[in-house]
Amino acid sequence: MKLQEIKLKSGIEVTVDWDSKTKCKSCGSEIYWAVTKNKKQMPIELVGLAEWESHFATCPNANKHRRKNDKS
Repeated sequence: MKLQEIKLKSGIEVTVDWDSKTKCKSCGSEIYWAVTKNKKQMPIELVGLAEWESHFATCPNANKHRRKNDKS
């Protein structure tokens, strides 16, 4: 496991596992898995020259992967 803390374009600090490279099942973009300070997993991707962003911000199918709030 190759872990590193980075700051995303939005300013959020996450820990990335550089061995977690995979492709988005919906759009095929190359993504990595990061963990937020709140211990939530987040897919991230390179959007510029060494600039990282949540993949949910760019994936055309992001709504298919969002969790629905269960209010029961």
